[in-house]
Amino acid sequence: MNVESRKYTMIPTIFTRLNKLLVLSFSLVVLTLLCACSTNDDKEPTETSGSGVRLKHLVTANQVANLLGEHMQGYEIQGEGNFTNEGNYPAIPHIYYYTVNFKKDINDYVYGWRSIKAQTGMGKDTKDEILAMFSDMEEVADGRLGKAPYENVFALRYRNNEKGDWRYELYIRLAHINNQDNQVIALSGTFGPASNPEHEAIAPEPMNSHDAVSAMLALVEPVAN
Repeated sequence: MNVESRKYTMIPTIFTRLNKLLVLSFSLVVLTLLCACSTNDDKEPTETSGSGVRLKHLVTANQVANLLGEHMQGYEIQGEGNFTNEGNYPAIPHIYYYTVNFKKDINDYVYGWRSIKAQTGMGKDTKDEILAMFSDMEEVADGRLGKAPYENVFALRYRNNEKGDWRYELYIRLAHINNQDNQVIALSGTFGPASNPEHEAIAPEPMNSHDAVSAMLALVEPVAN
């Protein structure tokens, strides 16, 4: 066979090999993508390391009260609190939230009332989206927030906090850790048993912004690296 004949005989063979290589490469790419999708879709996210803070794992009212310390001075725990703790927080999946109430007797009739609530699984809304949801609230200007170690935290408060109805909320964003949901702590207060000028005159003042943020920050911990 001369050189010219061999050249034309090899051309189909080369194309056949190229086609096989292309098919094999394509198959490997598809297989890799399928494996990646399966890994992401079929498994719950488990990574809990990263920067910033998250809720401490508290399961009793006394634990909460001890951390709040002086911020609840003169107030007594009401009952045992309400705790839901399913799974193994902070490992995912989990359902974890709680409410603890506190009461301060002003006299034999009038009392002050404060509640602290913490909850996981609060969606993935951004700061701007959350601010847009609540026209009756405004951001708390606190120099501790938005930078280490609280870089994933911001706080809101009622625009018009008053003795009968005041509220602060601390938002903890965890989307940077395996796209986890936000966490929220809410600290609120009122007085009782009735809202009238006589009772309001001796009712406790709303907690100020600095103290409220300090109280809520006492309930968080650094995310383990």
